[in-house]
Amino acid sequence: MTQQSGEGAARDALLLRTVRRLADSRELTLFILVVVLAVVMTIVYPNNFPTGANMRAVLLNLAPVGILVCGMMLLMIAGTFDLSVGSTLALSGVWAGVVAGWWGWPAEIALLIGIAVGAIAGLINGLIVTRIGINALIATLGTLTIYRSLTYVTAGTGVTPIGDAFAAYGRAADPILRIQSPFWAMLVLVLIGGWLVARTRFFRQFYFVGGNPRAAQLSGIRVDRLILIGFIIMGALAGLAGVLGAARLNSAVVNAGVGIELKVITATVLGGASLKGGEGTILGGILGVLFIALIENAMIINAVGVFWQGLVVGLVLLFAVSLDRFKSVGRA
Repeated sequence: MTQQSGEGAARDALLLRTVRRLADSRELTLFILVVVLAVVMTIVYPNNFPTGANMRAVLLNLAPVGILVCGMMLLMIAGTFDLSVGSTLALSGVWAGVVAGWWGWPAEIALLIGIAVGAIAGLINGLIVTRIGINALIATLGTLTIYRSLTYVTAGTGVTPIGDAFAAYGRAADPILRIQSPFWAMLVLVLIGGWLVARTRFFRQFYFVGGNPRAAQLSGIRVDRLILIGFIIMGALAGLAGVLGAARLNSAVVNAGVGIELKVITATVLGGASLKGGEGTILGGILGVLFIALIENAMIINAVGVFWQGLVVGLVLLFAVSLDRFKSVGRA
């Protein structure tokens, strides 16, 4: 009897530790949810979901969001964010299209100019936040409109077509899986970014800044400089997503990236970032992107309208923020 009671207590203790681990590890929780969702979709939609064409479409469509999440996670770890990423993406893609399609410059230069435009946009955001002292919400909400307007002023209705040499950078695919280059660019950024944030001294400072900016300042960390660098990285990644997207379509459209900031912030918060800063990982953010991509794919298979898809993403954001809130209350 005593032995059975001991075994029961051990099982209960193991179950409790497992539940606590799931609650504390957003990455592990998300990984389990993604696996369960993928298995369920494979069973329910055996002729639609687990096909090679559908898998390639899912991975390719999540690539721009995944690239942006790498930068957004870094900013949110530092306790701030950028709402202008969609407009920056469009502006960068359009400038790359103008340089390659209208001016006839080499595709490589067009790509670099597009990324540079994104980095400059991020620099402007960072200077407004750190030097002028305007709240990131107001600052990037303003530049969201400014950059989108500049996109229309630059190219009118867009640049179509841009050119085969330029398009090759977005359409190149590996010979085995046949997945185009935007996904592989995202994967490289996730691996490098995840390692930098987790292992290097410089990027670990973002956690200190997000956790306690005053203490970080007193310890010798140049907080404003670090946040400014974070905004520049965010802008450059938005520029990369913009030029790769324009290259894949061989078209720089002025309405590219509209509403993408909602998906990016949703995936970032879902992946473990706290609105107060000091928490989150690149891996968690990418798992959040994958989770949202699977939900959207299920809605596409069921022919759910695009407006309902936005509603679901909004609900997922509210759910993620609620999790962050409950976690903070539990700690308190």
